[in-house]
Amino acid sequence: MPTHKQQGFVLIISVLVLTSLLIVGSYLLSLANSESNISNAQILASQNYYLAETGINDMVWKIQNDTTTRNAFLAGTLNATHDIVKSNIFGDANASYKISAFNTVAGEAWIIATSTYQVGETTSQRVVKTYITRPTGSGTDWDYAIFAGGRGGQQNGNFTFKGSGIAMTTNDGRLHANQVFKVQGVQVVVNDGAVTASNVINVVAGGTLTLNNSYQEAPTSTIDMLQIDFDSSDPNSWKNRATQTYTQAQFQNLPTGTVLNGIIYVTGDAQITGKNMTINGVLVADDDIAITLSKKTLRVNADTVYGGGILAKGDVTITVSSSTVGIEGLIYAGDDLDMTSSKSTFVIDGSMAGFDAEVTASSGSIILNYVPENFQQVVDPIVNPNGPLIEIDHWEEQY
Repeated sequence: MPTHKQQGFVLIISVLVLTSLLIVGSYLLSLANSESNISNAQILASQNYYLAETGINDMVWKIQNDTTTRNAFLAGTLNATHDIVKSNIFGDANASYKISAFNTVAGEAWIIATSTYQVGETTSQRVVKTYITRPTGSGTDWDYAIFAGGRGGQQNGNFTFKGSGIAMTTNDGRLHANQVFKVQGVQVVVNDGAVTASNVINVVAGGTLTLNNSYQEAPTSTIDMLQIDFDSSDPNSWKNRATQTYTQAQFQNLPTGTVLNGIIYVTGDAQITGKNMTINGVLVADDDIAITLSKKTLRVNADTVYGGGILAKGDVTITVSSSTVGIEGLIYAGDDLDMTSSKSTFVIDGSMAGFDAEVTASSGSIILNYVPENFQQVVDPIVNPNGPLIEIDHWEEQY
């Protein structure tokens, strides 16, 4: 039978053990609570970032497409009356943002997005600032065979070549990227031209950049993107000069073998899928252009009055296999330019330009001949007085 001393000792040990367990349990609960708070904070931070980014894009869209806001941006008079205030974003009652824009000079402005996300009593806020400019690139002296014109971030202004064998052969003209000019695992042959980049020229993963009577230079100054006036109210905009206008559905339903002449304007996406087509002039879309061909033929011939090419306010995506493609004029994407060619004869007599660009080729090179007379009418500033493009020159985040 335990003595009183033994009973007291057991009691003390029990209290110590229970105290230790209580301390450990409290620590684990505190740790779990801290981890939960950190996780929630990270989720809120991500949600707020995307809210702010959406707000920036909202204001950019307004400047590009709302006549009053656009004129204020060009005149240097953006003010609080042009602010955007929205709540219940994407149907989420906890999400809201306020977007302000103000000019520093005409055609240049700061956009400030303040996003707010609230869960219970917890409120997270994010501020994103970006500086935008209206590019002033002129077609009168456009000497670029290949051009990637994005500015303001590593994800913009790159021109990348991928695939196998020779991805592209260019004859004459300058190949320029406002960020990185990259040749990855393929060969790019430049005859009688130049390769320049505002950041670096990267030849990686077994890639080869062959310069015949040509040179390369980096870093160089950045170059303004070409101005293309797609759909402003000006009589010289492509929409107002169109000789034929189609809706997205009407253009998509054109039969194989269709021949189109003049300025062909498509409201929405212009899709050419699995059919032969000839365009004598310029194909213009106020959204994306998507061309997907297998064992088909596409011809774009420059017109003596309008010039030639394909122009998209958004993306240009060309994917061809075992096909024949000949494009005279300018291939232009206000956003991403993506070309993929396999086992095809692909010849461009003109120039190609995009905000960001990538060319992938295998079993046959894409040949680009710099022929300015095929696109001078297209890039003439007289017919592009109100190009809607905006370049992002600065991106800054605050918490």
